Amino acid sequence: MKKQIGIQLPRQANPEAVAIRYSLELEALAPIADIIEVSADIPEEFAQGVRSIDAIITSWGFVIDADLINQLEKCVVIGVGSVGVDMVDIEAATAAGIVVTNVPDVFIEEVADHAMMLLLASARRMKAMDRMSASNQWWSGRPLLNNVSRLMGQTLALFAYGNVARCTARLAKAFGMHVIAYDPYVSELVISEDGVEPVSFDQLLSRRLFVRACSP
Repeated sequence: MKKQIGIQLPRQANPEAVAIRYSLELEALAPIADIIEVSADIPEEFAQGVRSIDAIITSWGFVIDADLINQLEKCVVIGVGSVGVDMVDIEAATAAGIVVTNVPDVFIEEVADHAMMLLLASARRMKAMDRMSASNQWWSGRPLLNNVSRLMGQTLALFAYGNVARCTARLAKAFGMHVIAYDPYVSELVISEDGVEPVSFDQLLSRRLFVRACSP
């Protein structure tokens, strides 16, 4: 008999079937388990929906706190589909004999790419330039860009220096940026080894041109 894995039903409309929405998850789970979407507007409703479930997948929505965990009758695993596990009360899960897992390397490159995309778009005033082009005012772009510094030589400040920040730093340095970082939990020697300048929090705010807040 297959196990049942509960997941909170997304609030946004999505007409696709579970097999399509969770096709990647089901590549591994399909032989042994079914994914059951739980429609809930409040934590109590979600707790009722997963009460007899074998496992839970979460990365957004309700926090899996001690009160919810204490209502689980069969759950043995809570899988968090993200880097952090702040959505789950680890101590309560451990006390209940439930293993909590996460995905520490998920979307590192993708998030760093997206951060650089936003930084480049901001630096080159892409939103304003797009409006000018759409309204046939493209010639106004040059005077605007004449007052914008080139990206090379500018300073990118990283608040926290985890995996995403390290990847972002490598991308930024390829554009000729100077990168500084503050993280009280990472050795300054580790930061320096990547060619990034370790700084204090006050220095981070006073010297930055662009700031990227990164998860550990």
